[in-house]
Amino acid sequence: MWVLTIRSPSSEPREYVLKAGKNIVGRKPDNDIVIADESASRVHAEIHCHADLVVAVDLGSTNGTFVNRERLTQPHVLRPEDQIRIGQHVATIAFRDDKTASDLVAAFSGTQPLTRDLLLESVDQHAVLLYEVASRLNTILDLEVALQEVSKLMRVSMGAEKSEVILAEHFGQLAELGFPTSIAHQAIEQRSVVVLANIPAQAEQTWGKSALLLGIRSALCVPVMIGEEIAALIYVYKTDPASRPFDQHDVQLAVAISHQAALTIQRTRLLEKARALEQRAIVDGLTGLHNRQHFLELADIEFQRARRYRHPLSAAMLDIDYFKQANDTYGHTVGDQVLQAVAARCQKNLRDIDAVGRYGGDEFVVLLPESDLNGARSTGERLRRCIADIPVDTDRGPLNVTISLGVAALTDDYPHMAALLNEADAALYRAKNAGRNRVEV
Repeated sequence: MWVLTIRSPSSEPREYVLKAGKNIVGRKPDNDIVIADESASRVHAEIHCHADLVVAVDLGSTNGTFVNRERLTQPHVLRPEDQIRIGQHVATIAFRDDKTASDLVAAFSGTQPLTRDLLLESVDQHAVLLYEVASRLNTILDLEVALQEVSKLMRVSMGAEKSEVILAEHFGQLAELGFPTSIAHQAIEQRSVVVLANIPAQAEQTWGKSALLLGIRSALCVPVMIGEEIAALIYVYKTDPASRPFDQHDVQLAVAISHQAALTIQRTRLLEKARALEQRAIVDGLTGLHNRQHFLELADIEFQRARRYRHPLSAAMLDIDYFKQANDTYGHTVGDQVLQAVAARCQKNLRDIDAVGRYGGDEFVVLLPESDLNGARSTGERLRRCIADIPVDTDRGPLNVTISLGVAALTDDYPHMAALLNEADAALYRAKNAGRNRVEV
């Protein structure tokens, strides 16, 4: 097999096993050989690999491709002593014939336990690539995007046609995703790497009809372990008859990347839990509105801004008329549905800069930046109508619901936000005493 070694000023040498046929070199992430700095063009050069010769072709790159200090203007047959320069990087080729193809198949087909020694050997063999993998994954917060990045790196580094990281919750969809289940089940049951260096044409009885239908020639399946849990599978396969079979280098790389994938899954799970905890700390679980504490924090910030810049600010307090009676008559489930409907309609009928929160029980509070008293009264009337005009659908049928509102606007008489809310609350009680289903100031 032909091996390309790239030496860079800022990193250790990297080796790439050239696949048969065309190998694209450049900065583009899905190239066969990625040179990730600006000295290389996105699609810089091609290296055509055949059994007995290797040919380099420049693809009109900005900085050129040089062989022995001569810029390529036409295809050039490479020799082992040639020096190939691409930007800041110098590459050489070598032919290695350590084992015949049949030896490789015999040595690397089957299963390999996921031992600590195998992991350490993997990390040592692929330190440069793993540094790049870790650097990319550490900047990604979304699990799906992170796993797509892992899949892409596996495809590029191994010259595979298909690669995917499949989470445990999707193991039942392996066939739909285009992966033979028999190979995956062996990896899961044995908690081991399954590598099939060369799947023969008569493999249907052993590996199932799907492997044959998909034209799989070489397959690699690696469990992603978090402690004793199989969190995911890295599944890679090749269909090109001219491509080299998976070998021990591929196994080592896949095991090492599976370790990075496990760390990424753990990290994103922790972030998701942290986000959920943060969300629960600021959001009312029933209505999805700001809870009281978070609303008051936002309101205080807005109050200070309005006072400092002499901008108008208003607040509204509202509650649901006869809510306790409806709750006692129809039950708490219907009561919850009424609360959710009122919250949703309020959100829909307010501006983006407004804020609405659940103050407690059936009482809600609205903050109206840049609104004077007349604007607040108009907003209150709009909210009143959006509730009263359309019955609320519940498990007990449509219910007619109304709300009462009290509004107040900021003046110099209010030293803090609590004073403004107290004034709006007093106006709310005036609305209820005046007959409900109305807005008072």
